[in-house]
This record gives sequence, structure tokens and C-alpha cells, in this order.
Amino acid sequence: MSEDNLYLLFCYLIFGLTLGALTIRSKNRLKTVTINLILAGLYSGLFFYNLTFNSSGGSGLVWLVYLMFSIGLHWLINLIGIILTFIKRTNNE
Repeated sequence: MSEDNLYLLFCYLIFGLTLGALTIRSKNRLKTVTINLILAGLYSGLFFYNLTFNSSGGSGLVWLVYLMFSIGLHWLINLIGIILTFIKRTNNE
């Protein structure tokens, strides 16, 4: 397994753990998982396609960085969602 694949595996693992925590904290679990997986599938598919077929001349690194940045941004949004669920539950009690 190449080093790039290990980086992506680590990114997706962190994202998956955060998505699992958000799903557990969410009221509408199926909707949360469906929306997040569809979004992740769309941008991952786009960047994996370009990483595979449009990576000539060193541009593969650009697509890899875009993919990792997208996963990181999605992770950050989910993390903010988890924090907001904690804030809402403490205000309601």
C-alpha cells in the first residue's frame, strides 16, 4: 500500500468515526447518514476519477490534496454539528 493510500485511509477513518458520532447524536439518523454518504460519494468519485485518469505531469498530487481537503472540510462541518448537538441538549435540560 502506497503512502498516499495510507493518508486517504487515515482521512476516511477519522471522517467515519466523526460521522458515526454525529449519527448517534442525531435525531434523524437515517437522513444524517444518507446525506453525508451521498455528499462524500460525489466529491470522492469526482476526485478519484481525476486522480486516476487526469494525473499526468504531476497533477495527481493536486487531486490528492483536493480530496484530502474536501474530506477535512466535511469532517469539520460534521464536528461542528456534533458540538451543536451538545449545546442544544444542554440548553434544553
